[in-house]
Amino acid sequence: MLTNADITIYNHIYDKATRLDEWRRTVIHGVHFYVDNKVSVGDSGLNSADVYKIRIPEDAECDSQYAPEDEYASADSTAGIWTLQDGDYVVIGKCDLEIERPADLSKAHRQHCKITSWSDNRFGGLPHWRIGGE
Repeated sequence: MLTNADITIYNHIYDKATRLDEWRRTVIHGVHFYVDNKVSVGDSGLNSADVYKIRIPEDAECDSQYAPEDEYASADSTAGIWTLQDGDYVVIGKCDLEIERPADLSKAHRQHCKITSWSDNRFGGLPHWRIGGE
């Protein structure tokens, strides 16, 4: 698989003590990243949106291990693991920013998307995870 970028994934995990989502950051090196600008005609004129398509090879360089969404949510500690789940955020490039809420990414003017779909395609000739976002 051709790779052209690094990404930073921000996983959310609910903290029962504070009753807020906490955001954990994981940098993954060597992914394929593509943005498509979609335009449609609506009642109020032209509507446009960026559609993100990201593929993470199974052997991408990362300091953490992938864990399925249910294992991530029930883990005693999320240190050293990452997951894919709807509602998480992906920043294009390496991002050292610790966030309290997703709006912090916009304030920092970082290109990012919200994960709206994903699939585990770790079978066949090119094992990878696919992320769709807006």
